[in-house]
Amino acid sequence: MLKVNVDHIISITEARSRLSELVEATVDEDVWVLTKGGKPRVALVDVAYLSQLMRRAWFDSLSERSQGAFDRFLQAQGEDPDSLSDERIEELLASA
Repeated sequence: MLKVNVDHIISITEARSRLSELVEATVDEDVWVLTKGGKPRVALVDVAYLSQLMRRAWFDSLSERSQGAFDRFLQAQGEDPDSLSDERIEELLASA
C-alpha cells in the first residue's frame, strides 16, 4: 500500500502554482497526491521510484502466475498443493 505524508496531499490548483518546488521535492519514495474537488486524482512520483514500483508489480504478477502453474502441476500429479511437505514436492520434481 502506498503511504503518503498528509502534508504531501494538495489540490491541483495549489500544485500548479508550486510545480517547480514540488518537482524538486519529489525524490526517492516521496509522493505527492494531487486532489481535484477534494478527491485524490493523480500522483507526482520520482521516475526512478515509479520504475521500481512497476518492476515490483511485474515481479509480483510473475510470482503469482508461477505459483498458479506449479499448483496446477501438483494437482495434475494428484496432489493437494496446500498439504504437501517440502520433501514430497522435491520427490515430485525429481521424478518429473
